[in-house]
Amino acid sequence: MNKLTKNLLATLALGAFALSAQAASKVTLEFANVANQSGKDAGALLKKLCNEKSGGSLDIHLYNDNSYGDDRVATESVILGEIDMVNTPPSPIANMMPDLYIYDAPFLFDTPEDAFKWADSKTGMELNNAVSKKGLKLLGVWQNGFRNLTNNKVAVKVPADIKGMKVRTMENEIQLKMWKTWGSNPTPMAFTEVLSALQQGTIDAQENPLALIDSNHFYEVQKYISLTGHVYSPHLVMINQEKFDALSPDHQKILVEAMKEATQFQRSRAVELDAKIEKKFRDYGNVIVEITPDEKEQWRKAALDGGVYELVKSKMQHPEYLDKALNRQY
Repeated sequence: MNKLTKNLLATLALGAFALSAQAASKVTLEFANVANQSGKDAGALLKKLCNEKSGGSLDIHLYNDNSYGDDRVATESVILGEIDMVNTPPSPIANMMPDLYIYDAPFLFDTPEDAFKWADSKTGMELNNAVSKKGLKLLGVWQNGFRNLTNNKVAVKVPADIKGMKVRTMENEIQLKMWKTWGSNPTPMAFTEVLSALQQGTIDAQENPLALIDSNHFYEVQKYISLTGHVYSPHLVMINQEKFDALSPDHQKILVEAMKEATQFQRSRAVELDAKIEKKFRDYGNVIVEITPDEKEQWRKAALDGGVYELVKSKMQHPEYLDKALNRQY
């Protein structure tokens, strides 16, 4: 073997070693993401930023549209380390982290800006970090949205308008008590059955954020869309704490910085899309029912007098957080 051949083989071997080392240092995080458009757009931005900031050594593998499993299953999988990251609303996991029951309380916030102020405050961060007790690290708080009521019978503005109305709700003790307190006939039902139940008249009404009313075509079978904004739900973006700790300091910093950018983008994108969806509903022929502050106070007072807030507190580990949120102490 001549000297040239030896040098060539040595160079090839060195190149192969470098490629092997590069492959070994590359990290891919599997992220169980949601179905709403703002969440998917923000997930794509997070992936892009992590790739750019790391020179390709940190990648995000997105499982959009809850394709990894429902919210609870995906969160449990992150806790067990079977998947790395998850984006989920609090309600399906509140029984594991009781302080998250706060987000089942009605009328915590009046606007998205109020909710963002809470999420970024010291008090809000303390509460949301309840997830750390299950081995999760909170990376960001995104917007899921305000839940609004739709029906075919009447332009609902106050609780008296829904007396006896069959309203589909989640299988959730707080939600059931809330809707009973407001005078309706709450009807728990699997989400996948709601559209056909509305079409067949099995239920009169349903309540969800605008994005879900749109993507699931509820607006096509419901005339009135009342902007009650009765419950606000964030989305919590979390990573398995051990997985985060195992990342290099550079990758940790990149992920945290990228998440900050993705969070700001997602929040503004969610607000933007809600405005477009509302216009779409108006153009379709739906009646959009605005709720005045005085009308909203009727819903809030009925929930207070009916013991809804006390029920929420009874489920929380630190019920004082609910008082702080309601009194805007954040």
